[in-house]
This record gives sequence, C-alpha cells and structure tokens, in this order.
Amino acid sequence: MAGAAPDHRDAQTLSDVISRLGPSLLTFAVAPEGSRDRSLAGVSVHDPLLDLPKGQGEVLLAVGIDPHGRDAGELVQLAATQGYAAIVLHLDDALPERVALAARRHRIALLTARTDVPWIHLATMLRVGITNTPQEELAGVQFGDLFGFANSLAARIRGAVTIEDPQSHVLAYSSIKGEVDEPRKETILGRQVPQKYMRVLQERGVFRQLLTSDDVVYMDAMPEVHLSRRVAISVRAAGELFGSIWVAQTDEPLVDNHRAILQEAAQAAALHIMRHRLELQAENNLHRSMVRDLLDGTAADVAAVRLALDPEAPYAVVAFEAVGGGVSSNRLLQVIDLYCSAFRRAAVTLDLGPRVYVVLFGDAIEPSEVRRFAADGARRATGATHAQVLAAIGRSVTSVNRVAESRHDADRVMRVLLRPETSRTVADLDEVRAMANLLEVLDL
Repeated sequence: MAGAAPDHRDAQTLSDVISRLGPSLLTFAVAPEGSRDRSLAGVSVHDPLLDLPKGQGEVLLAVGIDPHGRDAGELVQLAATQGYAAIVLHLDDALPERVALAARRHRIALLTARTDVPWIHLATMLRVGITNTPQEELAGVQFGDLFGFANSLAARIRGAVTIEDPQSHVLAYSSIKGEVDEPRKETILGRQVPQKYMRVLQERGVFRQLLTSDDVVYMDAMPEVHLSRRVAISVRAAGELFGSIWVAQTDEPLVDNHRAILQEAAQAAALHIMRHRLELQAENNLHRSMVRDLLDGTAADVAAVRLALDPEAPYAVVAFEAVGGGVSSNRLLQVIDLYCSAFRRAAVTLDLGPRVYVVLFGDAIEPSEVRRFAADGARRATGATHAQVLAAIGRSVTSVNRVAESRHDADRVMRVLLRPETSRTVADLDEVRAMANLLEVLDL
C-alpha cells in the first residue's frame, strides 16, 4: 500500500538497503542515473487481479509476472508511472532486453532475485532492511554472520551473548574470556535451552515478557539452579518475532549503557537472523536435491560426491510411513532424523509425500543390522507420533549407482504393508514378494 512521502533526511536509499542485503539476495539488473539514491518508503506486492495503486517510493515485488512475457515490460512502465522506486522480478537467466529497455526509458531501478528465494522472504527482508538501520559498531559484521555479530555485541556489552530462535534453539553464541555458568554451557552444547531451565524461565514470566515487550528483560541470578544474572531482549521486525538475544553476566559487570546497546542490537539482529534462515533453507534445498538424485538414480555418483559419500560403499534404503496418513512426513522426518543422529550417523534422509526414506551406508550393512534399524526406528517413531509407523526394507547394494534399486524394493514392500489385510509392520521383499508380484500383475 502506498503511504506518505518519506522524510528524505531519515529514509534509507535503495542503494543502502540493497548493499546491506547483499548481491546473493537481490541484484541490480538496471539502475538508471539517480535511481539508486531514491528514498524508500516500504514494500508492495503486485496483485495481477487488481489495479496497481500509487507507490510513493516503495519497492514493488512482481509476483506472478513472467520476465519473458509481455506483462513484464508493461508492469515496469506502470510501476514507474505510479511512483515506485524499484521493481523486483524472479529471474535465473538473462533479463530480456525489452524489459531492460522499458526500465531505462522510464527511469526505474529493476532488481532480480533467484526463483528459489520465496517472495515472502524477499518481502520480509526488504521490510526489515528498510526499517532497521544497523549501528556503526555492528554494521561492519558480515551480513548473516551471526557468530561474528554475537562476538561483536559481547565485546561491546562485556557479557556472554547467545542468540536464539523463537523456540529457544541456539543460532549463535559468543566466545568470551572468564567463567560462565553451567546453564549456558549446557545450552551451547545441546544447541537448545534445556527443559529444566525453560521451566524456570516460564515460571518467572521471562518468556511472557519477551513475547509482549520490545524492552530489555532482566532476570536476577538464581543460585539454586546455578543461573547467573541475565538480560534479554526480543528480536522483532516487520511484525514478526525472529528470536531473542540473551546476555549472561560473567566475572565483570555489564557496561553502564547495556540497555541502549541491546536495543540497538535487537534491530540489527533481525537482518542477520533472516539471512541466516535463507542460507539454511538454501543448504537444505541443495541437500534434498542431492538425496533425491541418489534415490532416483539420477547422477547418483555426482550426488554421492556432493554428499561426501563413498560411491563404492554398500548401501540400503529403508522407507518409513504412518498408516492412514496419521502424521505428516515432515514430523515423521524429524523423528527419524533424531533417531538416526542418536543411534546411527551413517545415514541420509528425505521425506517425499507421506514417506520418509533413509539411505544407510557404511562397511557394516548386514541384513540383520538393517532389520534391527528398521524395526527399532518404526517402534520409536510410533511411540513419538502416536501413529502406527511401518518400515519397508530395500535390498543391500554394492555401490551408490544401485541405491535406486534398493529404494524400488522398499516402495514395493511398503505397498504391501499398507494393505489392510497385512499384519506386518516391518518387512523386506523376500517376506512379501508373492503379494508384491501379485499387485504388479493386477496393475497390468
């Protein structure tokens, strides 16, 4: 939505915001003279079904627009006429010349973002970038470097800094000199605030204060649980809670102006956390793509190299699925991932539809070991999700290029296990081959 004209003395320019967000997120495709210095007032999302409203210095996200179609050039012209400072297109290849020409002719900046960066993330990043200005002392930290940010803040405030997401998972922490209490050590080692301390913080109302206030929250030392004095502040921007910053007092007191420093840091931290999220998402997407190639047999040897797997090691695929769709594949994946990390690290996982696949590898892929893994995983997943989870075992193969064969076996077995008349919850192909063959004959 268009708003009042920005105050050019205080408003940030397009160049300021884009340089802060970095070229990996948004890139200038066309920047007519003077366009980089336009003051920004906000972000608007294009709706193809509605007339484009006035945009006084806003950035327009061209949702639903194909850069190679006729609508792209027309929208660029209309955005310039309506007063927008810039327009963003989703694009992975070269910008069509006629679109670039329209931007130059109408003197509007044209930005591009990769198509794998969701529009909702772009909108949030831009809004946070426009509204939050990092302070000089924290502005030198590389964008998205949460550990560098935590260390810079710790040096300024003279305390031990931890940055957490809204679920109290540790995103980053500072390295400090001096002694820290046991709760901080346990939090860092476990990458999450332990439940026993979570309960104490809930009882003291600390989390409630962080959810409802943008001010600094103080918590006195609690010797009974070995907690030293804490100060914390929520990280919130563009109407969204990104997490919180915690500072534990060490063997020297915090600086006198620690409250002002924390308030400044909370504004700057939103951008760092958002960028951290995007980087994690990109890593997860790449990992998922590689595991999918492994299971499909598409360039499996290349996928193995990228996943740091031995192409000639033995492999076996185990598939897990909840009966009747009783639990989402994402939830099931979380449970299976936790089981793998706790009891067997030599595995990669992927959820596809309702099914979760585990690719086991290593020197000890014996049928009895794979069976034990499958049965124990299904039992633990059933207990954790309160839904009956089945496990289908694929054959053991001798190279990464044959993983797809093991996956095919597991799919055939799972089809049998999911039939109402089947009483088994764990099986391999030898145990259900007759029914698996019959089902394929019926398909034909």
